[in-house]
Amino acid sequence: MQNTYEELFDYVSKLEIIDTHEHLPAFESERDKDTDVLKEYLLHYFCRDLISAGLTAADFKKVANNHLPLMERWKIVEPYWKVSRNTGYGRALDIAVKALYGIDKISRATIEELNSAFLKSLEPGHFKKVLKDMSHIKISLLDSNLNCDKSFFRSVYRLDNFICPASGTDIENASRQTGITIHSLDNWLDACESTLEKALKGGAVALKSGLAYQRPLKYEAVSKHEAEDDFIKFFTARNAPTWEAQRFMPGYKFQDYMMHFILGLANKKHLIFQFHTGLQEGNGNLISNSNPSLLSNLFLQYPEIDFDIFHIGYPYQQVLSALAKTFANVYIDMCWANVISPTACVYSLIEWLDSVPANKISAFGGDYLFIDGVYGHQYLARCNVTKALAKKIEDGMLDMEWAKEIAKMLFYDNPLKLFKLEKVL
Repeated sequence: MQNTYEELFDYVSKLEIIDTHEHLPAFESERDKDTDVLKEYLLHYFCRDLISAGLTAADFKKVANNHLPLMERWKIVEPYWKVSRNTGYGRALDIAVKALYGIDKISRATIEELNSAFLKSLEPGHFKKVLKDMSHIKISLLDSNLNCDKSFFRSVYRLDNFICPASGTDIENASRQTGITIHSLDNWLDACESTLEKALKGGAVALKSGLAYQRPLKYEAVSKHEAEDDFIKFFTARNAPTWEAQRFMPGYKFQDYMMHFILGLANKKHLIFQFHTGLQEGNGNLISNSNPSLLSNLFLQYPEIDFDIFHIGYPYQQVLSALAKTFANVYIDMCWANVISPTACVYSLIEWLDSVPANKISAFGGDYLFIDGVYGHQYLARCNVTKALAKKIEDGMLDMEWAKEIAKMLFYDNPLKLFKLEKVL
């Protein structure tokens, strides 16, 4: 088994990757320069484990403030770091600092040396070093930013503000950006379609929704009349006198109608649609809102749209397995999941290769706000895929050549084809 793993990992470690999801700065020059290693590494993910382990909100605020002395902040966070470094989030950071800065792990003994090395990485060239030279990423799909560095990114666009506008500002922004004065639902629909056209001209290759953070993923079929009633209430509140209470959130009927409207546009434009499912980033949410099975009516109603389902649906990965097996238009995306739970990804991939065609799985999306995390994540993803495929070889299901072929599909061929990237690379 060890020899099998080593031979396979030697191959997998050299594969070029198409990264299905990132939140990185659109240009390297946009990196926050007023930072240090603790502030940057605790932008998200690992900080959630620290808080789960007991770090208070007040102490986290101190630790994330780079204007306080580094060692003072380390002493606050150290007890929680020690008990959380075993998680996928923690391991990804240790993997990154060892490879990028030659430092074995993040600890009291190394934090000052690491910070000095990290600050040097703020000079131009670090993006290329991490994404291209060390991670072998051909291209990354960047969430929402149309204006981005095309040597690293292609854009995926969100229209969630048209589904769930949060305030009158969303109406004003849509009107200003499209030149359409919005007084009715029809105006709102025109603005939505105009925004999509602009995004496509700007190079967007897919659409995405992250509304599972805010509401259940069940989008019912709703008449335009019902949606209009909700819109009128929303629009009236937006234009109420300033002394009246203003409640801006439109009802679910409006939201449901808008999701179906946008999917209709995606259908006409032959666009891939990415859905956030499973774990929501942060500390505390309604995980049941993001069960991918709630999307089943959309899979049925829009058979010509390919749906890229994020984060393996964790902890609903077996549900997603059944969906991908049943629906020709449902694809599994392992973005973020390889650091949520590396073991869950290994076991899930072992199961998926028994139940789901191998062309329906994409193995990696970094899903990071900061660049160093991407390296640690892709390394774990390569380890996870290798472990699963080595187990299949051991069980006699695959031979080495077939396992290598599948690995290349998962990391490169599948997302290349799914997102039609042959046309833009």
